[in-house]
Amino acid sequence: MSWQAWLIFVPACIGMNFFPGPNNMLALVNGTQSTAWRASIAGLARLPVMVVMIALLALGLEWLMAKGAVVLDWIRYVGAAYLLWMGWGAWRSANDPIAFEKTSDIAIGAMAWREAIVASTNPKLFLIFGAFFPQFIVADQDPSTQIFWMGLTFVLIEIAAIVAYAFGGNVLRRWLDNESGGRLLKRGTGLALWSAAGLVSIK
Repeated sequence: MSWQAWLIFVPACIGMNFFPGPNNMLALVNGTQSTAWRASIAGLARLPVMVVMIALLALGLEWLMAKGAVVLDWIRYVGAAYLLWMGWGAWRSANDPIAFEKTSDIAIGAMAWREAIVASTNPKLFLIFGAFFPQFIVADQDPSTQIFWMGLTFVLIEIAAIVAYAFGGNVLRRWLDNESGGRLLKRGTGLALWSAAGLVSIK
């Protein structure tokens, strides 16, 4: 993976990791119902699920690399199409209110378990790791090493998102509850994903 590709990978990751999906909304609600630190620690429970998915992806890419660069090119185009679809979904939903699930104050273990369950049943994660990561793979380099660095980058950005949503708490919730705030976040996410799709398609 070249540093130029990594510079495309990072902003696309930021757009996906910080998008108000199920896990981020859960961290935000936990932060408002409990303390920010407890919500942040509980949010870390989603990371082992992601690491397992990334490891499975690395094993699968070893097999794909044996099939040749043409297969990776097809995966890259499919991944670009997926980014376009995600960007359109974010842009299209810009005027829809973001739903906040109501919870009561619960133990940190229960919050962590819920974070892991939500992550493991989130179909978007399977699509992200299955269609997004492979398009940045360079055919003549070791795929496992490339997946490791992409996975590490993804996990670090995910930790930043967990902390931001947990500590943002009431402030972020008030901003997202505001029509213009939610619209700005979703349209900004859509533009970031569209830009990444375009850059990946021509790399």
